[in-house]
Amino acid sequence: MKLTRTNLLSSTLLALALATPVLAQSAPPAPGGDGPKPGGDAPKRQRPKFEDMDKNKDGFITEDEVTKEQWERLKKRDKNNDGQISKDEFGQPGPRPGGDGPRPGGDGPKPGSPTPPPPPPAPKA
Repeated sequence: MKLTRTNLLSSTLLALALATPVLAQSAPPAPGGDGPKPGGDAPKRQRPKFEDMDKNKDGFITEDEVTKEQWERLKKRDKNNDGQISKDEFGQPGPRPGGDGPRPGGDGPKPGSPTPPPPPPAPKA
């Protein structure tokens, strides 16, 4: 069989057409595309429930019911300094490292939201 330029070109195009789906599956997603997000498949770390930490079911979490690391975080929520965390204290956000600025997701403007208009000027006296 004589290989002509037309046959060679046709064979090459056919091979590329057959290989394209395989190549598309193994290619990484384009930036900004719908590909996997960083950490997207990782399980989300869930905050322990109050009921799970209150081992003796008395309505309070005390130092002997949790690990040392958990207590170090929890004791900052003990607003009345009684050595135990009530369900109300547990539900309150704890202090943030670095100050009392606005919390992410708090009352501040949401990213991408329009900037509110400036207040009207004060009347001249």
